[in-house]
Amino acid sequence: MRRFIEVLPGPKPVKYSLAVAIVLVALVALFFIYDWVGSSVLDTGGTIG
Repeated sequence: MRRFIEVLPGPKPVKYSLAVAIVLVALVALFFIYDWVGSSVLDTGGTIG
């Protein structure tokens, strides 16, 4: 993680805020991917039994 932050451009505050933004975007994308998989692949729309 430290190497990832060091590679980002700009001074330290910009690097840390950019790293936080990247993590937030990744978490939002992961949420939408799980939501899509749950509603299209795993959900059959029927009832159990």
